[in-house]
Amino acid sequence: MTNRTPHAFRFAPLLTAAAIGCSVGCSLSLHEVTECSSNADCRTAFGLGSTCGTDGFCEAPDIPERCGKSFPEDLLSDPEKYEADIVLGSLFSFETHLDTLQAAELAVRQVNQNGGLDGRRYAILHCDYEPMAGDDLDDIAAVELLAPYLADAVGVAAIIGPRGSSRTEATFNAIRGLDTIVISPSATSPALTALDGATATDDKPGFLWRTAPPDSLQSQVIAAEMRDREVTKAAVIFQQGAYGDALANLFVTRFTADGGESAMQFPFEAGSDFSSTVAIVADEIGKGNVEEVLFISSDIEDYVTFFVSATATPDLVEQYTVNLGSTTTGDGGLFLVDAAFSTMLLDATAGSASSLFPKVRGSRPAPAEGVLFNSFSAAYTSTFNEDSTGSAFTPHSYDAAWLVIYGTAWANFQESEIGGLGVARGLRKVSSGAPIDILPASWNTVVDRFRTGASIDVEGASGILDFDPTTEETSAPIETWRIVADPAETSGYGFERIDIVEP
Repeated sequence: MTNRTPHAFRFAPLLTAAAIGCSVGCSLSLHEVTECSSNADCRTAFGLGSTCGTDGFCEAPDIPERCGKSFPEDLLSDPEKYEADIVLGSLFSFETHLDTLQAAELAVRQVNQNGGLDGRRYAILHCDYEPMAGDDLDDIAAVELLAPYLADAVGVAAIIGPRGSSRTEATFNAIRGLDTIVISPSATSPALTALDGATATDDKPGFLWRTAPPDSLQSQVIAAEMRDREVTKAAVIFQQGAYGDALANLFVTRFTADGGESAMQFPFEAGSDFSSTVAIVADEIGKGNVEEVLFISSDIEDYVTFFVSATATPDLVEQYTVNLGSTTTGDGGLFLVDAAFSTMLLDATAGSASSLFPKVRGSRPAPAEGVLFNSFSAAYTSTFNEDSTGSAFTPHSYDAAWLVIYGTAWANFQESEIGGLGVARGLRKVSSGAPIDILPASWNTVVDRFRTGASIDVEGASGILDFDPTTEETSAPIETWRIVADPAETSGYGFERIDIVEP
């Protein structure tokens, strides 16, 4: 469904803007028309979202209802106010991934508070991939619709998001060849590394970026953690797709190489009912064939469903809370990955499935600590009146947005225009040179460095961001965690760090 602005400027080709002496950028009357060869022609004349029709004339903006948030709030309703603004795009679920959306917006707010780029302010348009959000689109179909809108109709140089490897893969493929980069804060599948080509160079940089590291190290940490507790028999329940397939396969390979006897695999399709799988695995636990269950999904709803299903009957409760766990050390039993690190899981299951909590261990890319993370967290809380530590990838989204902003500065000074290619070249200039902390106060220093063509070496709220010049991937330590009682939290439970494993 879309909101259609009344057609005010596409009529029979009686005369063009040039023919009536109207220069590009002026407002045309109801009887004026503008010929075009690309959407960019129409954006220049009529603002964001104006497109070039198949008949070669500009058409009014056709705004998807899923793109209902922006900063500033009237970005699309009063576009003339923002004609000079540098507009970025974001793709997140407005419901389950609001924290990462707000973290990206926070960076845009902060750069404007620090003067913008040579007098130009920034804006961000958010689009929502929540399944069935007023239509019949699932999340993949939604990003396949919205990414081209942001890249082609709005003309953003960068899309921050989405969350999840499968959504990121679909987003990138949907706009492949357009001058827009995609930078995800959480897409960790190693399968994405080669999606944008095997190697990248300064002349031909990649257009797919991530501020979270690939799962190669995380799979090793999970396998080693289980083997340290002398787990020999595992089961992997995983969501099929770029993320689940890759992480499950990496884990099984490493677990068996480290001496694990068996690792049974139970895939399920995204959005499907896997309650029967939970029951089948429980039966294998009862038979002594499974000591630990690794559950992998990119969606928090799946973790909630798993917890509810695993405690649905007394027999299931016995299998998952009593019989599951290392037969040698007696601890553990359920291992979760990064997307499960969310207060949404605890809030949704504390009342019905808290008996599972003592069994749970998990892993995620470790966030930074100290001044950088605390500065981000304080700014996030003061801006949105919410805790920034409720999920695993909030600081990664903040850093992604700032990196894109840095890339626009590079493109502004060193390229012919602010487009995806220039931003991508700028992202290749953030891993060597003068040390720069991703803080609002550092913005003018970044501008001065990029104005002269000098590179920088950044560290952000998510940690050190050293991008490999060939793969354009970063690396990070992996944190292991568990669920503990925490009376300060709404659910009565919170997360506690167990250990940090360096790459």
